[in-house]
Amino acid sequence: MLKKIAGLVAFFILITAGCSKDDICSQDTPTTPLLIITFNDINNPTQRKTVPGLTVRATSNNQNIVNAASTDSIAIPLPTGADITEYRFIRSTNSEPVSDFYTFNYVREDVYVNRACAFKTTYTNLTAAGDGTADWIFRVEVNNQTIEDETQAHLTFFH
Repeated sequence: MLKKIAGLVAFFILITAGCSKDDICSQDTPTTPLLIITFNDINNPTQRKTVPGLTVRATSNNQNIVNAASTDSIAIPLPTGADITEYRFIRSTNSEPVSDFYTFNYVREDVYVNRACAFKTTYTNLTAAGDGTADWIFRVEVNNQTIEDETQAHLTFFH
């Protein structure tokens, strides 16, 4: 009888030793960062300037990414499955909406976070180029070519 109890205990220990609690990705764990863009005054480049009625639309699927009444900065996603993306930046005031197209090129790198969160994508060698029309965005400045976090602006648009 003692052998059966010892066998059951040993069996139970072997079964539970391989188990672990469910892993849950914490809200505090950094994941794939967003592209941070600030908007500054073209006439006074150090001053932030709000954009009235800003809409940012992905040209690949014509989906709105941002709809803001008025803002001086935005955070937008970059695709994790492509090295290039194009967004249409639309400014709506009392008059006709105006828009500019910007293409972002970058190199993606998948970084292992942990078992619960799996991977995140970071981006390096960021470049931004307009379509040449400059309807309302007159200049772009790349502040940080590496997108690893969301602590500072990566791009500044001057309008």
